[in-house]
Amino acid sequence: MQKPFEDPPVIGEWCREKRLGSGGFGVVTLWRNKITQQTVAIKKFHILQDRSEITDKHSERWRNEVQLMTETVRNDNIVRTVRVQPDSFVRELLRSSANGLPILCMEYCEGGDLRRVLNRVENCSGLREQEVREVLRSLRNAISYLHSLKITHRDIKPENLVLKRQDDRIVYKLTDLGYAKALDKQSLQASLVGTVEYIAPDLIYCDRYNNSVDYWSMGVIAFEIVTGVRPFIPHSPITKWMLHVQQKKAADIAITEDNRDNYIYHSEIFPENHISNGLRKELERWLTLALEWNPKQRGFAPHTGAAKVTTTVDGKAAAPQPTPVSMVLKIFSQLDQLLDRKFLTLFSLYDCRWISVELTEETTMAIVRQEVYLATGIPVEEIEFILPLEQKRTRIEVDTRPLDLWLSSVQDDRPMLYVVHAGNVGAIVQRDLKPRIPPSITDVFQNIKVKLKPHMLRQFIANAYYFIANEQRQYVLLLDGIRNYGLLLNDGIARRREEIIQMNKIVYGILGGVEFHKLTVSHTRDSPILKMQIPKSDFEAASREWEESCTRCETNVRKLAEMADKISKRYESVLKRSRDALRHPLLLARVDTELQATDYFGLKNVEGRYEQSRARILERITNEKTHMDMAQAVYECLKRRDVLLRDPAFLELQQQLLDIRTEMQEIEKVLQKVVELTEKFKRDLAHQTLRQQDAVWKLFHATSTVANGVTSVGKMAASVPELDRMMTSPSITNGGPKFLLGGPITPLHAALSGEGGTIDENLLCFGEGSDVNDLISANETLIVTTNDLLCDSFTMLKEA
Repeated sequence: MQKPFEDPPVIGEWCREKRLGSGGFGVVTLWRNKITQQTVAIKKFHILQDRSEITDKHSERWRNEVQLMTETVRNDNIVRTVRVQPDSFVRELLRSSANGLPILCMEYCEGGDLRRVLNRVENCSGLREQEVREVLRSLRNAISYLHSLKITHRDIKPENLVLKRQDDRIVYKLTDLGYAKALDKQSLQASLVGTVEYIAPDLIYCDRYNNSVDYWSMGVIAFEIVTGVRPFIPHSPITKWMLHVQQKKAADIAITEDNRDNYIYHSEIFPENHISNGLRKELERWLTLALEWNPKQRGFAPHTGAAKVTTTVDGKAAAPQPTPVSMVLKIFSQLDQLLDRKFLTLFSLYDCRWISVELTEETTMAIVRQEVYLATGIPVEEIEFILPLEQKRTRIEVDTRPLDLWLSSVQDDRPMLYVVHAGNVGAIVQRDLKPRIPPSITDVFQNIKVKLKPHMLRQFIANAYYFIANEQRQYVLLLDGIRNYGLLLNDGIARRREEIIQMNKIVYGILGGVEFHKLTVSHTRDSPILKMQIPKSDFEAASREWEESCTRCETNVRKLAEMADKISKRYESVLKRSRDALRHPLLLARVDTELQATDYFGLKNVEGRYEQSRARILERITNEKTHMDMAQAVYECLKRRDVLLRDPAFLELQQQLLDIRTEMQEIEKVLQKVVELTEKFKRDLAHQTLRQQDAVWKLFHATSTVANGVTSVGKMAASVPELDRMMTSPSITNGGPKFLLGGPITPLHAALSGEGGTIDENLLCFGEGSDVNDLISANETLIVTTNDLLCDSFTMLKEA
């Protein structure tokens, strides 16, 4: 049976699905159109159990919200109202409304509210950086817009930030303007409104306030989404809360209480968070503006103008007079600057440390290296950067800018660069890597039997889960970084293949050139014409010198060829081993579970333990052993961590990659030496060829220079057949081959065997056998080398 003033389950094409939430005096219900599937969130005035409690003040607040939402507010980060058809649907809803108060038809934000996000186990120590940025940007846009309309919200809290999916992103939208009020000089009087945990102190102790109360709420939410907890002793009653918050300094952005009732004031964000160090430091400065106690200074920063120069009576310039310091509103502009800043995030495989470097147009890789050195202690010259697969480029070149390596879409648990300690030859990951245990966990382990107060128990279980989840994250990153390092090594080795092939071609080409030179020397030594023209003693001495020089050159080049063969064999071996390393079981398991990371630390079980402990705290059934379950989880994590880091397979994988790197570095050194020697031996071979030719001509010249030089020259001329006599020789004119321009061409088989004969296969080299291919390759190499030698010889002749 439908209760009085209860909405009917179906109105025309619209059906009521579920209640989305309630707060203050409003209740929100989801309606869906059965035909179009359109969804709409209907907000109605909540019927109180005692109807006499509904006052004119409540009705005014309700009407104020409806008027603001429907007539005034239009912003992408504020929930918008929608028009619902047909009008009869709205009229039917109004019939079941109390006192005829209007209703709000709003867009449906299917992602729930920010409180639901913060209550997830994985967010117990804050949100990831991209989410933090999105929440802050949305809050800034919504609040600055309301303030531009001279409207203050007064009730900003996680429950009033809802999530709407638009395309492929989540948009945060501010809602519930029930406490919002238009402010002017005459309307600053207010009573206590909003949720106490997020309201500014001046709403409690002052009769008058301004829109800076929203700055305070922004600051509290900002601190909570980063750390998972509110900044100022959230467990304390309002009186104690006010007392300690009033005593804080301007630089203090948090207050905590330990298990012994001591209060600690903090000027830094708690280290248990998921944002980069660069963003954290910027947020700390901004939070001092948002969480300022004095409402007149809240959101403002001091600003000093330029000094004024005045003149004296005689016209001379007087000393500049400093202008008074003024306060300028910076809460929004400083947040904009903060959110616009880009940080390059790096993860050091050596010590599992995150480094963030702010990026500008002037940032260089040298600056990045210096920042890495300051954070890790790795010497600048031993820092090696590894690109993850998310990067589009395959290597860092000389002209690469850090800004080119910044990724806007990289996940928060993924770095933009990995860092390797190239000077650490023992292991990629530091062998004695110590865990970074939060102090709250260390204190509990030192006093394990002490009962924790509820607020300390909440902090302990949150930090325990954060520590275990962070160890899981770091180990996954180690495997991923090592895999990327292996890919980089393999890519670098594969790129050397062409260089190795070219080296072998050159070396064996020079060896072919030596054989050619050796043949030339032998032919010169056995030449009867030279023996006739040059004195025997001189000719034999010169021949011995040529042969000895050729032998030395041949010995050196053959050693060089042996060295090239060894380099080739070692290269093929290291290339194979680098490919085998990428198929290591640890890396294959990581690749196979890329979409669903292996739960190395039993994180699912830890989540269950965390939920049970939190439930006991909420139900106030804690005792001396409540924290023991999570303490046991931390202990098991430490043991598992030690096993994983000392795993022989994990150490073997690192050693394989380091051995591959070391051997490839040695190969590159020897390769460079071989390249230098090939150039040297090419020049030496060219010099020898020139010296031999020069020596032959000098011997000829010495022989022909006699008193009656005509006789010797005549002998030389007589030793060369005359061209005319050769052309009129009977062997040519009668039976020799005839060369007729444009005449018939004798077929190959006829030339070899006569008309009608068969071709002797031994005379042919056609075919595709390995010997023929080797012969063709050797000839090509010999031709190339001979051309090089001739070019070098001509160059030297010109220089001479």
